[in-house]
Amino acid sequence: MARLTWLRDWSHSDRVTLRVLCLPGAGTAAHTYRRWSQLLPADIGVVAVELPGHGSRLSEPPVRTVREILDPLAEEVATLADRPLVIFGHSMGAAVGAELARLLRRERGITPALLIAAAREAPRPARDRDYTKWLSEDGARTFLREMGGTPPELLRNEDYLALMLPPLRADLAVLAGPWPEDTEPLDCPVRVYLGDSDTGVRPDQAAGWRAESNGDFAVHTFDSGHFFVHDRTAEVLAQLCADVTDTIGCPDRPRTASAPPYGQLHRPVPADRVRRPCDRQR
Repeated sequence: MARLTWLRDWSHSDRVTLRVLCLPGAGTAAHTYRRWSQLLPADIGVVAVELPGHGSRLSEPPVRTVREILDPLAEEVATLADRPLVIFGHSMGAAVGAELARLLRRERGITPALLIAAAREAPRPARDRDYTKWLSEDGARTFLREMGGTPPELLRNEDYLALMLPPLRADLAVLAGPWPEDTEPLDCPVRVYLGDSDTGVRPDQAAGWRAESNGDFAVHTFDSGHFFVHDRTAEVLAQLCADVTDTIGCPDRPRTASAPPYGQLHRPVPADRVRRPCDRQR
């Protein structure tokens, strides 16, 4: 693969049958998905987005509009189109992922094989949500407290906050808009993952993602809050594999009951929670 600036590729090899493109939530970085490459089957590639001012790009100025993200990101993501592409976005990452999918279709003729939106309300109603109240430093601190997931001792640690707040405030500025006007549905299968105790995303808000789909739509809930993607990683990846099987089947192989599995989740995953990709109901 060509040299990448916006993407971190943790795939085991170039001979993957599909890739999962992971878009982190506000204030977080690509490394939060690095472990996925060790837990998913070796022939599922894992590629994560690293925004300027985040993670390994911390020394770069952060961007503050979604347009500054979409154009250069789409250019690199287009190089992944030689395999089926699953877009997985958590929170802000789901909103950016949906707009990325629209841009790829509109300008490059690329449609993802599956979009998974985690911990995020549907994009079009969410445009009315007011993020401006969190744009100040005090507002960003309040945002961290209200979202949960950050230990209290870190919320009191000024050294930690000095690193955390600049990229978070930049991401909140992205969420505050403006956003592209393209509202055409994505026309691909859509899965929504929710934490059942996430107070920031109601099930009725998440159900609006159905309008983005091609009719192949489902919602899955997990026993956790907003950060279930990290708290319930094994369960999330087991569900991801099941959804890949249901929507894509085995890339480049017949989608039949006799098709051999292209892998199974690595430990530690409870056996009763794992459904091997490409296994079909008999």
